[in-house]
Amino acid sequence: MNSDHNSSSLGLTRRQFAQALGLAGAFGLVETQTIIRALAESKRNLAYLANRTAGAEGSWELKKIEGKMPKALNGALIRTAPGQKEIFGVKLRHLFDGDAFLSRYTFREGRVSLTARFLDTPQRLEELSLKRMLYTEAGTLAPPPPEGYKPKHGGKNQPSVNIIRWDGRFLGLSEGGHPTAIDAKTLGYQGEWDFYGTLPKDVPFTAHPKFDPQTGEGYAYGVQRGMSLALNIFRMERDGKLKKLYTLPQRNYFMIHDMLLAREHLIFVIPPVYFDFARMMRGERAAPFDLIKYSDKMPTRLLIVRKDGSGKPITVEQPAGMVFHNGNAFEQNGKLVIDSILSPDDSVMKSVASWGADQPAQASPNHLTRLAIDPASGSVVNRTELESEVEFPRFDERRIGADARYLYTVGWGKGAAGTDTLVKHDLRQGKSQRAQIGKARTYGEPVFAPHPGQNSEDRGWLLAQGYDGERDESFLEIRDAGTMEVEARVWTGQHFPLGFHGNFYAD
Repeated sequence: MNSDHNSSSLGLTRRQFAQALGLAGAFGLVETQTIIRALAESKRNLAYLANRTAGAEGSWELKKIEGKMPKALNGALIRTAPGQKEIFGVKLRHLFDGDAFLSRYTFREGRVSLTARFLDTPQRLEELSLKRMLYTEAGTLAPPPPEGYKPKHGGKNQPSVNIIRWDGRFLGLSEGGHPTAIDAKTLGYQGEWDFYGTLPKDVPFTAHPKFDPQTGEGYAYGVQRGMSLALNIFRMERDGKLKKLYTLPQRNYFMIHDMLLAREHLIFVIPPVYFDFARMMRGERAAPFDLIKYSDKMPTRLLIVRKDGSGKPITVEQPAGMVFHNGNAFEQNGKLVIDSILSPDDSVMKSVASWGADQPAQASPNHLTRLAIDPASGSVVNRTELESEVEFPRFDERRIGADARYLYTVGWGKGAAGTDTLVKHDLRQGKSQRAQIGKARTYGEPVFAPHPGQNSEDRGWLLAQGYDGERDESFLEIRDAGTMEVEARVWTGQHFPLGFHGNFYAD
């Protein structure tokens, strides 16, 4: 059954069609699986189902496994995601909206268990106690609070973009403020984290720090709120503190989502996407992402600094475009080589902003692009588009800063419309290998887990959380990173939102 054709022929919108199916199911006229299949036939609806409000919290020993779990895979995959798409009757509009939902898959000698739960931040607990949305999300304004009630906190900073292990705890990350400290055992909320007082109060922290595999040190950044709008760049020291390397004033409060780390340099790909402070100064009431502007008259800038904090920054201009994520970077024959996923315009921003609409905006095809930069002349000497319509690049992070051969992504399609492919890119031979997930399924980000004792960068596994629309169930897929064949598919018996990022940590 083609849901688009049938719904339009009846004069119904997709949402009305879904509601009609739901009512039919409630009265026993249509089986639940038929409803799910009808909704899943549309890629847009499949993406919606895959990222809607989490269906359960708890801990489970997962025993329904297709294939065989590799016994050499021991450790934990920890992920965070926006965990809900409605707060007490208020529908959340943006893909980034929703309280943080954590999931940890633990692997032990061929067995796998799962703990999944919302992170009980003070703001979440306050809203639960009042049974009311009190705090504005990334793309959805909160209604006015009850008369005479003043919310207890300044706002919400959802740690729902990425999660890392650092200094004996997990840190939940976004770009809205400081990291959130999370208990490594219980996944319980501990509080905001300022790295022992070394992260200034007015500097938020990136969702994408990078870690030097040679030293174990991390590198991070944040754009300072205030008149300077300075890009603050830090080294994350082994004692848990931050050391500031640079304070670089910017013309606007630019959205810098990711960075690259080479052996000697840090590279920032800065798109012409920034917050409209004029609207904020006028006191306009708007959600943060409603204040974002894109200018095709401004360049995308490549900002290059030395990671030891010495020397002057180098800026290289490129055509305007949008970028969320980068791959790897390395130095070769005096040139810097970087891999980045570049979009020609801001349509991907409109796509994620309209994610919950009946007809979400379509994103222009993006391109996995390799740039060779000459720091001496401040110019790009070569630009090669390697692949189109991919996202969430990951690789063997033991190769950060080196010439990594393989990069793994998902097939991105039309932005937020859903992903049904894993792609292995051979960057040296210019080839790619695609693994299809199957009908009515969609993937999240693939995370590389190295095989213990093996140094080859495709000797390991890809760990990808997915969603099956016919079963309305989440699963975790373990694929051999070399062959791209499925070794095990672990069914959770529940539905959890796919979200954006996570990391694997070996025992």
